[in-house]
Amino acid sequence: MRSLLAGLAVLFTAVCLPGSLGQVAPIIPAHFIANFTEYTAPATQPPPYINGVPDAPFYATRGATYYDWSMKAMIEERYDYCVNIFPDGNMYPCTFFNINNISYLIRQNTCCVFGDPWYPPPPDFLRSRIAATFVGTAPWNADQATWWKLPEVKPPTGPFFYAFNGSLSPTAEQLYLAFSFPGIAGWVQQNFFNVRAVAPPASVWQLPAVCNGGRVPSCNFTSDDDAGRV
Repeated sequence: MRSLLAGLAVLFTAVCLPGSLGQVAPIIPAHFIANFTEYTAPATQPPPYINGVPDAPFYATRGATYYDWSMKAMIEERYDYCVNIFPDGNMYPCTFFNINNISYLIRQNTCCVFGDPWYPPPPDFLRSRIAATFVGTAPWNADQATWWKLPEVKPPTGPFFYAFNGSLSPTAEQLYLAFSFPGIAGWVQQNFFNVRAVAPPASVWQLPAVCNGGRVPSCNFTSDDDAGRV
């Protein structure tokens, strides 16, 4: 379990080469608000998926992401079930609240420290921190999506895949259409929509009361958060 979750930190610590095959990986907006639908499917094949939807059967959750690189802050809310990375199950809503270099996990009316230190990826992470490999294109509704693979994120955490709108210039800022990775019970495919390249309001970054009022215990998922947080 520790290796599964600790591997996510590769995004925030690696310093590698930019994209391959002459392609230039896009840069995401410096701040945005977006909705997403996240699928979990026991797919035998990793992405790319046509139109971003894996083969049935699958189950899905609704969610929202808030990101502001100027604050090094990011929030991911899942309204129906949590991300499929926990061996004790995930059939409950959850929120990953990343602020002040700490990641808090809020679930079932409890709060714990998921990672300390923990940072969201910078806007140019696919160019400056990750050896992103261009995979190719696949249909996405009426357009084509360009798919990128992060092979250095090794199993069981990876590899990671990202999809972008292929009709836009690589120099244009854009949020990825999808983020995909292996979960415990199949591939997880997070598809984004209703993207607004605006700074989230200040009220969004107020740490929920369940994470305040004393010592916040460690989630005990990674080695960096074992001491908890006061």
